[in-house]
Amino acid sequence: MNTLSAQTSLILADHFDGRYGPGWGPGPWFVLVPIAFWVTVIVLVVLARRRWRGHHGESTLRDVFARGEITEAEYRARLAVLRETRR
Repeated sequence: MNTLSAQTSLILADHFDGRYGPGWGPGPWFVLVPIAFWVTVIVLVVLARRRWRGHHGESTLRDVFARGEITEAEYRARLAVLRETRR
């Protein structure tokens, strides 16, 4: 074996482990990308549920007003109470 091929073999052996190709493996992105994805999904679901929950009472009150069961003054008063107590 000549000197050039021995040096090339040593260089390739340092940077190739046979599993991921040349380099040192997948790196930190292999772990960070899935974690970031699931954190984003969970945050969006929590925010969507919180927003939807706040409008449920308003839609029920709107339906009651549309059926004529309460007056406009009652509607506005109850709507103000719902909006004040919303988190």
